[in-house]
Amino acid sequence: MKLYDSLQSSPLFQGLTSDNLLQIIGQTKFTFRKIAAGDIIKKEGDPCRRLALVTNGQAKSIAHADDHGYSIEENVAAPYMLQPECAFGLQLHYTRTFIATTTCDTVEIDKNDLMRISDEFIIFRMNLINYISALSQKTTRKLWHPTPTDARGRIVHFIKQHCSTPTGPKTMRIKMTRLAQETGLGRRAVSDTLNTMQDENLLAFSRGIIEIPHIEALK
Repeated sequence: MKLYDSLQSSPLFQGLTSDNLLQIIGQTKFTFRKIAAGDIIKKEGDPCRRLALVTNGQAKSIAHADDHGYSIEENVAAPYMLQPECAFGLQLHYTRTFIATTTCDTVEIDKNDLMRISDEFIIFRMNLINYISALSQKTTRKLWHPTPTDARGRIVHFIKQHCSTPTGPKTMRIKMTRLAQETGLGRRAVSDTLNTMQDENLLAFSRGIIEIPHIEALK
């Protein structure tokens, strides 16, 4: 029943009946993995040919700029899908690295089985379409948010633009000169603003690392 419970908690399987889930379990080949804390679950650039679900445990997600000049780290916890959008489209590769922070259990479903399940169960198909569409819409809307004119607003805007979720702790690794370049600010303005925000306990920064305990508190 552990697999049944894991699937039932995933957004893709919401709304399916018990009989539906048992039928899917009986007809589908699942790949199970146990990942030790500190080990990589999926790596940026790895091919994405399966839907991977973290069914137990916690991990961190790391996304890099194309030139790897800066990165953002975020926490994720089971139940969690590892970039299902990367299993479709032109670029079938993970764009983030996922590292287990506790022992994690994962289950993977082959893309061919995903398509078969989508054909057989309209609720699953709609869940999959809705999930990927919501990600696309969120990304598109971010591009149209106006860029603030003040230094704090620009820095907060830049950091939030690179977060996949709007809450929780975040860690950005970026040099002061790069942050100044990305925000269109002078290095002194960046330093003064970060110092002020640090004094307000909104973040902590040192040697190219910005630690933010609650991204939702940044305004």
